[in-house]
Amino acid sequence: MVSSFLSSTQSPLDVFFFSLFLVGTTSFHGAGVSASFTSFSTIHMTKNKDGAKALLNWKSTLDNHSRSLLSSWHDDNPCSFTGVACDDFGAIAHLNLSCLGLRGTLDGLDFSRLTSVVSFELTNNSIYGFIPSSIGNLSKLNSLDLCFNELSGYIPPSLGMLKSLHYFKLCPNNLSGHIPREIGQLDSLLGLDFSMNKFIGPILISLGNLSSLIYLYLWKNQLSGPIPASLGKLGNLIELSISRNNISGYILREIGDLRNLKILYIW
Repeated sequence: MVSSFLSSTQSPLDVFFFSLFLVGTTSFHGAGVSASFTSFSTIHMTKNKDGAKALLNWKSTLDNHSRSLLSSWHDDNPCSFTGVACDDFGAIAHLNLSCLGLRGTLDGLDFSRLTSVVSFELTNNSIYGFIPSSIGNLSKLNSLDLCFNELSGYIPPSLGMLKSLHYFKLCPNNLSGHIPREIGQLDSLLGLDFSMNKFIGPILISLGNLSSLIYLYLWKNQLSGPIPASLGKLGNLIELSISRNNISGYILREIGDLRNLKILYIW
């Protein structure tokens, strides 16, 4: 298109000014891209510093041995921290702190500064105390594993805001109370494991909304009442374990609708 224009232009002066226009336009566009990239990078650097500060503040609340295990946590670059992985843009994406022998609570961890986190794995440590409701801020989270710790108290209803969650594991801990109905809003879940806790009350009817669920483990709690017919809607379910509870009533015919079910424990 440019060559066509030039070939039809008779005046060399016109060609000269047109060339200047092209150079100026390209420079302006390049400057715009550069400015956008710089702005984008600055945002991520700021987020990373916030994330680093949140992790360092939490580290300071852990016991002496735990702090020594996290000796690499000492500057404002969390991508170099033990158990931390960043995405291609340098934002904190994964926190895998499993099996490190950490002891402390989650109270000092500011989850509002970790909103880019996709997976949070803390299994097999000695984390005690309550589950903070602020975990509900992790809108991108697709895996939450707090198994094999010493957590107590209730499941915060705010965890029902984790709409991207695929795997949710809380086994075994010392958690108690009713399982909040908001868990039935996590319709992206593939795996749910609340086994070996002290949950009471009926099995949630709203669990029947989790149509993508592949496994559901609720065994060894203090759940009571009948098996809800809504579980028959879990067409993708392969494993269902609700044994070692206080379940009463009959095995409903709706359970026969679970065509993909391979493992069923209800004793």
